[in-house]
Amino acid sequence: MNRVLYSLTFFAILFTGLANAQDAEDKVLLTGVVLSGDPLVPVPNTNIIIQNKNRGTASNENGFFSFYADVNDTLRFSAVGFKDGEYIVPDELNQNHYSIVQIMTNDTIWLQETIIFPWKDYETFGDELVKMNPPPSDEQLAQMNLDDAKLYEKSLNLYMDGSANFKYQTKLYADRMYFAGQVPPMQIFNPFAWADFIKSIKNGAYKKK
Repeated sequence: MNRVLYSLTFFAILFTGLANAQDAEDKVLLTGVVLSGDPLVPVPNTNIIIQNKNRGTASNENGFFSFYADVNDTLRFSAVGFKDGEYIVPDELNQNHYSIVQIMTNDTIWLQETIIFPWKDYETFGDELVKMNPPPSDEQLAQMNLDDAKLYEKSLNLYMDGSANFKYQTKLYADRMYFAGQVPPMQIFNPFAWADFIKSIKNGAYKKK
């Protein structure tokens, strides 16, 4: 009885090995590289799937791949940023090893614009916008910069440039030449000077800043 059981076990193992060997002979060891561009560069992490079969692989960081396939199998190559490629394993092979070079074409993908708001709906966004203090627009800034009060305030704090200093110094020389050889008049008795002084007081020229 034990001898019959051992014989059956032996033949079962033998037939299984022959079947696996026959299956291995029918398959093709497919190796290759996935490239793209000019000059050609490898395309890493390319998905390589056998259509209608739940089998496949992916290229490594150098674009190389290797796996078993059957003749007439249709291979689908897909990678992000590239158009899908297709290759059919030829049936006129005279050996069980075959190498290919798969060229991938760049594909431009236009993504729809997505605007992310920190509010759950437009009504909440409107309420928050009303509560905000948005910065002034360019037109509003221009109007504020041209305001008479602001322009006058800026004029009081502006220093004289080279041209203004030259004119002021030239006027001093002219005044000295005009009164050369005599005592210049005292401005304290000049009514126009008093008028300018009173006007300056009203304008706040002597206030502490």
